[in-house]
Amino acid sequence: MNGSRSEFRIFVVVALGLSSLACEGTERDTAEALQDSLSIVAQVEAAVWEFHAADTARNAEGVIALLWPEFSMLADGQRLDYGRVAQGSRAFMATLESFHAEWTDLEITPVGSNAAVSSFLFRDSIVTREGELIRNRGPTTLVWQRRGGEWRVLRADADHYPLAP
Repeated sequence: MNGSRSEFRIFVVVALGLSSLACEGTERDTAEALQDSLSIVAQVEAAVWEFHAADTARNAEGVIALLWPEFSMLADGQRLDYGRVAQGSRAFMATLESFHAEWTDLEITPVGSNAAVSSFLFRDSIVTREGELIRNRGPTTLVWQRRGGEWRVLRADADHYPLAP
Protein backbone atom coordinates (compact mmCIF):
# COMPACT_ATOMS: atom_id res chain seq x y z
CA MET A 1 0.00 0.00 0.00
CA ASN A 2 2.86 2.41 0.79
CA GLY A 3 4.30 1.82 -2.67
CA SER A 4 0.93 2.62 -4.15
CA ARG A 5 0.69 5.87 -2.20
CA SER A 6 4.16 6.88 -3.26
CA GLU A 7 3.41 6.08 -6.90
CA PHE A 8 0.13 8.00 -6.59
CA ARG A 9 1.96 11.05 -5.17
CA ILE A 10 4.47 10.93 -8.01
CA PHE A 11 1.60 10.64 -10.49
CA VAL A 12 -0.15 13.65 -8.90
CA VAL A 13 3.03 15.74 -8.97
CA VAL A 14 3.72 14.78 -12.58
CA ALA A 15 0.08 15.36 -13.54
CA LEU A 16 0.06 18.79 -11.86
CA GLY A 17 3.32 19.70 -13.59
CA LEU A 18 1.99 18.61 -16.97
CA SER A 19 -1.27 20.46 -16.43
CA SER A 20 0.62 23.66 -15.57
CA LEU A 21 2.68 23.24 -18.73
CA ALA A 22 -0.52 22.61 -20.67
CA CYS A 23 -2.02 25.77 -19.18
CA GLU A 24 1.04 27.76 -20.18
CA GLY A 25 0.75 26.30 -23.66
CA THR A 26 -2.95 27.04 -23.70
CA GLU A 27 -2.34 30.65 -22.62
CA ARG A 28 0.31 30.98 -25.31
CA ASP A 29 -1.99 29.35 -27.88
CA THR A 30 -4.82 31.61 -26.77
CA ALA A 31 -2.63 34.70 -27.10
CA GLU A 32 -1.52 33.60 -30.58
CA ALA A 33 -5.12 32.86 -31.58
CA LEU A 34 -6.19 36.28 -30.32
CA GLN A 35 -3.38 37.94 -32.28
CA ASP A 36 -4.39 35.98 -35.41
CA SER A 37 -8.03 37.00 -34.94
CA LEU A 38 -7.08 40.66 -34.52
CA SER A 39 -4.97 40.46 -37.67
CA ILE A 40 -7.85 38.90 -39.63
CA VAL A 41 -10.24 41.57 -38.37
CA ALA A 42 -7.85 44.34 -39.43
CA GLN A 43 -7.30 42.81 -42.87
CA VAL A 44 -11.01 42.24 -43.50
CA GLU A 45 -11.86 45.72 -42.22
CA ALA A 46 -9.44 47.18 -44.77
CA ALA A 47 -11.11 45.09 -47.49
CA VAL A 48 -14.58 46.22 -46.36
CA TRP A 49 -13.55 49.89 -46.66
CA GLU A 50 -11.93 49.18 -50.03
CA PHE A 51 -15.30 47.75 -51.12
CA HIS A 52 -17.09 50.85 -49.78
CA ALA A 53 -14.67 53.16 -51.63
CA ALA A 54 -15.18 51.32 -54.93
CA ASP A 55 -18.95 51.29 -54.45
CA THR A 56 -19.26 55.00 -53.68
CA ALA A 57 -16.82 55.93 -56.45
CA ARG A 58 -19.18 54.11 -58.83
CA ASN A 59 -16.24 51.87 -59.72
CA ALA A 60 -17.93 48.66 -60.85
CA GLU A 61 -14.61 47.05 -61.78
CA GLY A 62 -13.26 47.80 -58.30
CA VAL A 63 -16.30 46.16 -56.71
CA ILE A 64 -16.10 43.14 -59.02
CA ALA A 65 -12.38 42.74 -58.27
CA LEU A 66 -13.31 42.11 -54.62
CA LEU A 67 -15.52 39.11 -55.52
CA TRP A 68 -14.37 35.54 -56.03
CA PRO A 69 -15.56 33.95 -59.32
CA GLU A 70 -17.81 31.57 -57.30
CA PHE A 71 -19.47 34.56 -55.62
CA SER A 72 -23.21 34.41 -55.06
CA MET A 73 -25.58 36.76 -53.34
CA LEU A 74 -29.06 36.95 -51.92
CA ALA A 75 -30.24 40.50 -52.65
CA ASP A 76 -33.74 41.47 -51.62
CA GLY A 77 -34.78 37.82 -51.78
CA GLN A 78 -33.29 37.21 -55.24
CA ARG A 79 -30.31 34.88 -55.76
CA LEU A 80 -27.60 36.29 -58.00
CA ASP A 81 -24.40 34.67 -59.22
CA TYR A 82 -21.08 36.33 -60.05
CA GLY A 83 -21.99 36.91 -63.72
CA ARG A 84 -25.28 38.63 -62.94
CA VAL A 85 -23.71 40.77 -60.23
CA ALA A 86 -20.80 41.77 -62.47
CA GLN A 87 -23.10 42.63 -65.37
CA GLY A 88 -25.61 44.38 -63.09
CA SER A 89 -22.92 46.41 -61.32
CA ARG A 90 -21.48 47.68 -64.60
CA ALA A 91 -24.91 48.61 -65.94
CA PHE A 92 -26.12 50.19 -62.68
CA MET A 93 -22.97 52.23 -61.99
CA ALA A 94 -23.11 53.66 -65.52
CA THR A 95 -26.54 55.18 -64.76
CA LEU A 96 -25.44 57.07 -61.65
CA GLU A 97 -24.46 60.68 -61.16
CA SER A 98 -23.58 60.26 -57.49
CA PHE A 99 -23.51 57.53 -54.87
CA HIS A 100 -23.26 58.36 -51.17
CA ALA A 101 -23.33 55.52 -48.66
CA GLU A 102 -22.82 55.37 -44.92
CA TRP A 103 -21.91 52.01 -43.46
CA THR A 104 -22.32 51.76 -39.69
CA ASP A 105 -22.21 49.15 -36.94
CA LEU A 106 -19.51 47.19 -38.74
CA GLU A 107 -18.81 43.88 -37.07
CA ILE A 108 -16.22 41.40 -38.29
CA THR A 109 -16.05 37.84 -37.01
CA PRO A 110 -13.21 35.53 -38.01
CA VAL A 111 -14.53 32.00 -38.62
CA GLY A 112 -11.19 30.39 -39.42
CA SER A 113 -7.71 31.34 -40.50
CA ASN A 114 -8.93 32.12 -44.03
CA ALA A 115 -12.55 33.17 -43.53
CA ALA A 116 -14.50 35.93 -41.84
CA VAL A 117 -17.99 37.38 -41.81
CA SER A 118 -18.63 41.10 -41.86
CA SER A 119 -21.98 42.70 -41.23
CA PHE A 120 -23.07 46.31 -41.20
CA LEU A 121 -26.02 48.61 -41.70
CA PHE A 122 -26.08 50.87 -44.73
CA ARG A 123 -27.89 54.04 -45.60
CA ASP A 124 -27.38 55.31 -49.12
CA SER A 125 -28.43 58.20 -51.27
CA ILE A 126 -28.08 57.76 -55.03
CA VAL A 127 -28.75 60.27 -57.78
CA THR A 128 -29.20 58.90 -61.29
CA ARG A 129 -28.05 60.73 -64.42
CA GLU A 130 -31.74 61.58 -65.01
CA GLY A 131 -31.83 63.33 -61.61
CA GLU A 132 -33.86 60.70 -59.74
CA LEU A 133 -33.01 60.44 -56.03
CA ILE A 134 -33.00 56.89 -54.61
CA ARG A 135 -32.55 56.42 -50.87
CA ASN A 136 -32.32 53.05 -49.11
CA ARG A 137 -31.25 51.55 -45.84
CA GLY A 138 -30.70 48.00 -44.72
CA PRO A 139 -28.37 45.27 -43.49
CA THR A 140 -25.54 43.66 -45.42
CA THR A 141 -23.58 40.53 -44.58
CA LEU A 142 -20.44 39.56 -46.48
CA VAL A 143 -18.60 36.24 -46.17
CA TRP A 144 -14.91 36.84 -46.88
CA GLN A 145 -12.40 34.20 -47.91
CA ARG A 146 -8.63 34.57 -48.11
CA ARG A 147 -6.74 32.80 -50.88
CA GLY A 148 -3.07 33.39 -51.54
CA GLY A 149 -3.11 36.23 -49.02
CA GLU A 150 -5.97 38.03 -50.81
CA TRP A 151 -9.36 38.67 -49.20
CA ARG A 152 -12.45 38.66 -51.42
CA VAL A 153 -16.17 38.13 -50.92
CA LEU A 154 -17.52 34.63 -51.50
CA ARG A 155 -21.14 35.12 -50.35
CA ALA A 156 -23.31 38.13 -49.59
CA ASP A 157 -26.75 39.07 -48.38
CA ALA A 158 -28.30 42.55 -48.58
CA ASP A 159 -31.79 43.90 -48.09
CA HIS A 160 -32.83 47.35 -49.31
CA TYR A 161 -35.62 49.27 -47.61
CA PRO A 162 -36.64 52.51 -49.33
CA LEU A 163 -36.39 55.77 -47.40
CA ALA A 164 -38.74 58.64 -48.12
CA PRO A 165 -37.06 61.40 -50.16
